[in-house]
Amino acid sequence: MVLFMAQPSFAQKLYAYEPLMMDPYSTIYVNDGSCSAGKVLKVQGAPRNQRRKKSCVPMSDLQGVPRSGLAK
Repeated sequence: MVLFMAQPSFAQKLYAYEPLMMDPYSTIYVNDGSCSAGKVLKVQGAPRNQRRKKSCVPMSDLQGVPRSGLAK
């Protein structure tokens, strides 16, 4: 039980839209309706002059992401 409490929390926000600026190599999840039902857009930041990596992932694969409301 002590090990469970010692682990860091990996909770992330579920955004309503993709932000214009992101830190390189950071990952966010966006629920803007661009993916099919039950999926959210996973966006990974990239260094300068490179494109972001985007993919649709099932909502069931997300752990620690609040699903009740959308962050802004």
